[in-house]
Amino acid sequence: MSDIKTRYLLVGFSVAGWWCARAIRERDRNGKIVALTKENGVYSPPLITYYLGNKVSTIDYRSGWMENLDLELVPGGEAKKLERENNRLILASGESFVFEKALIATGGLPIVPPIPGREVTGVFTLTTPRDMQEIREFMKFQEGERVTILGGGFIGLKTAEAFMELGVKITLVELANRLLQNMVDERGSYYLEKALERAGLEVIKEDTVSEFQSREGKLSGALLQSGKYLPGNLAVVAIGVHPNIDWLQGSGIELGRGVIVDEFQESKRAGIFAAGDVAETKNLITGERNVVAVWPEAVKQGKIAGENMAGNRLSYPGSLPVNTVSVGEVTLVSAGLVNPPAGDFEFLTTVSDDSYRKLVLKDGYLVGVILVNRIEKAGVYINLIRQKVKVESFKDRLLKEDFGMINLPAEYRKHLVEGASIEV
Repeated sequence: MSDIKTRYLLVGFSVAGWWCARAIRERDRNGKIVALTKENGVYSPPLITYYLGNKVSTIDYRSGWMENLDLELVPGGEAKKLERENNRLILASGESFVFEKALIATGGLPIVPPIPGREVTGVFTLTTPRDMQEIREFMKFQEGERVTILGGGFIGLKTAEAFMELGVKITLVELANRLLQNMVDERGSYYLEKALERAGLEVIKEDTVSEFQSREGKLSGALLQSGKYLPGNLAVVAIGVHPNIDWLQGSGIELGRGVIVDEFQESKRAGIFAAGDVAETKNLITGERNVVAVWPEAVKQGKIAGENMAGNRLSYPGSLPVNTVSVGEVTLVSAGLVNPPAGDFEFLTTVSDDSYRKLVLKDGYLVGVILVNRIEKAGVYINLIRQKVKVESFKDRLLKEDFGMINLPAEYRKHLVEGASIEV
């Protein structure tokens, strides 16, 4: 089988890969692009839980999204090995590709701890279309009266949202002392927990599953470390994902938690870039290296990588964790450093029966924000963080009812509007 030659090879074609291809095409109309996806088609990962919950009718990218990209899409293209000395990539199928520039965007894989019984029928993860279809097929033939969801982070909450739409009784089990422990503080979690409980969910904190029990190879219930037993024939392990990088061992690419990249999204191997849930970048606020697996950062990293693969030289300013969750009657936005370590931080808060707002400041700059229910100013706050605008002179207005772009000093308004996208 001969090698397939291409100028650009995109290994993984979700959000980071798509934006990379778009950026390449804006600068290079003729260079050949081959995009590999281990799935059978191109889909939007955030829609998986919405599809399971019958909120959308498809998870596929709209056909118009592929127009003008002029690329060759290879479905079922699961990467197996990247040769150390050559720009040659081999798939699990045996196909091989030789490239000039490549993007590694293989995303994340679900974390499944070694819990006894995790292989029995009825225990699932929910991060891919295949997971979603397996759960849907299972529920066609099995009466899932109660589901146990292990994990109270972002994936666990989105999974709970899907089952809420299906009218299934839910028990959410979280090892930490609060839900969304990386996104909110204890007060923010309190509002979320109460909303879930009002919606009929059982929330169990500071506990975890020690064993999935079964009868005749099928799940019958989950035993917790505390000794509590949760009966039920359906469970979802949703404690997070880790970067899909094992196939890069021996490739000469420097690996940490993910693919280590510089400010241009380029790895230590020249011409090989990484973006999205697989890329280890510098945090915009702390400067520490980490993997920030959120949609807005995948978009930005993919665009920067594509520009640089096509000959530009643009820098990525650093990752900013931004998350939005809407479950039950609560909508929550979180960005930046919301649970800072001990140090010289200042906190501004407002609290009411149904809302909570918290701003974190350091050295006169806004570095973190939590908004529960009252999220209308989210875009302004996030841009103040992202653009590193000093807010010391007007910090007393930040949480005022009428605060907005118009309330900022004139020199800052122009700075924020130019090239700044508003995110919610």
